[in-house]
Amino acid sequence: MTPIRQGEKLLLLVKRDTRSTEEIAKAMGVDKSYLPRLYQKEKLPPKPLRSAMVVFGVPESYFTENPEPRDMVSEPDAVYRTATSETARLRAEIAGLREEMARLAKMLEQEKKVSADLAEALRNLSKRK
Repeated sequence: MTPIRQGEKLLLLVKRDTRSTEEIAKAMGVDKSYLPRLYQKEKLPPKPLRSAMVVFGVPESYFTENPEPRDMVSEPDAVYRTATSETARLRAEIAGLREEMARLAKMLEQEKKVSADLAEALRNLSKRK
């Protein structure tokens, strides 16, 4: 991966700025037609470099330092789940939840039966008195 040229960094600053290219060129003390040639340069000449630092308020390191080139993207160490494994896991979880619901429904029916039996026993007891 090739590092970003100083001219490209200048172009980024110009594009992000709200001023027109004419205003920026005037502030830098260069002709407007010279800006596109500066964008193509590997290293900016000393005078445009200093004026760009002043106009945009960036340190010299912005133009001189390049981040380490990376050949690949750094990814987290976590294992990715595939769609099929995730689907299988979710289906198993749903099946488990359905079994739990069925078990709870049976318990509820048993409790209803016990409650009905108790209610009948209470009615029978109340009739005996």
